[in-house]
Amino acid sequence: MKVKENSLGLLSIYTFVMVIPGIIFSFFKNNTFLFYSTALLGFLGIVAMFILNNKFVYKNRFENQKKKSALTCFLWGIAGTAIVLLLQRLTLFFEISFLFQTPDSQNTAQALAIIRNYPFYLVYLLIAAPIMEEFIFRKVLFGNLSTFINPLGAALIASMLFSIAHADGHFLTYAVIGLAFCCLYAKTGRLLTSMTAHILMNTVIIILQFV
Repeated sequence: MKVKENSLGLLSIYTFVMVIPGIIFSFFKNNTFLFYSTALLGFLGIVAMFILNNKFVYKNRFENQKKKSALTCFLWGIAGTAIVLLLQRLTLFFEISFLFQTPDSQNTAQALAIIRNYPFYLVYLLIAAPIMEEFIFRKVLFGNLSTFINPLGAALIASMLFSIAHADGHFLTYAVIGLAFCCLYAKTGRLLTSMTAHILMNTVIIILQFV
């Protein structure tokens, strides 16, 4: 089945890119080498994902609908960025006010510490990571999984796993962000939309840290 080949192939590439840098670091114990290898593997990972996704084509229920043009998807991605950032602030406010969580983001703090010393890591953080995550959490765990279960259930599963994968502590915030990306993908039937929103969201968050 193409859905199996498509899904397992993309998951295998993502797992490889996530695991190998840690194995390399266990041998070399060198931060520069670790972050260079992570950035390089991330770039190779997105190239491999695009190739595999075109070789083992599987159009799930969202991609089978009439697709929007690239320009429309890009514009939806820009609008989606604003929506996602607003949802992030509202959800974070809820977590702080009612769940008594701290406003600090471990992921953002860690990312800033890394890019201050290794600026090239921005290539991974702003481009490679968002693109790979959209292939996995929106294409595979939401879109392809919707072939077998209710789309809402698939969206919830994909968003919960997206939140868990970030291991930031702000579980609800990341889950809501994941759901928003699912909606953008479902709306246009193209990953270009959620990829654009994800990349722009990360970019805005990083820029705001330096303003």
